[in-house]
Amino acid sequence: MISRHLRKVFLDATDLNITMPLFDPVTMASPSPSKNTVTTKTSLPVELLPTDLARIVSQAHPALLLSAYYLRFPALVADPVSTLLNSLLPLAILQIAYAVICLPAVGSTIKPVKKAKPGSKKIPEPSSAKGLVGSTVPINMYQD
Repeated sequence: MISRHLRKVFLDATDLNITMPLFDPVTMASPSPSKNTVTTKTSLPVELLPTDLARIVSQAHPALLLSAYYLRFPALVADPVSTLLNSLLPLAILQIAYAVICLPAVGSTIKPVKKAKPGSKKIPEPSSAKGLVGSTVPINMYQD
């Protein structure tokens, strides 16, 4: 009984030939230029360091994070506060290790590694300090 009534109401509603406007003037704002436009500066993605270790760590990092939470999931459900507090230090160590191994120092530019064509001569690059040792200030400079 109810299904026949609903079917009749639906068929009556589809036979009305009502055309809908493309937009609703009440709820849609008109495309007028705004004087208070804020321009945002887009940032580029950070390139990883071009080392084999950085490539390996960048691939293993998400797997380590997911497996850590997968293995701790029953404890996370049972007692979330203590589980998250206990996993804070290992997670911080993992994140710091990823940042040190994979990400370049602030303000440094990484040149993409260009593969040499077969038969071409090697062009020597200017020597520069690389890695953590070259980017830190020696402690003994400030000793009296």
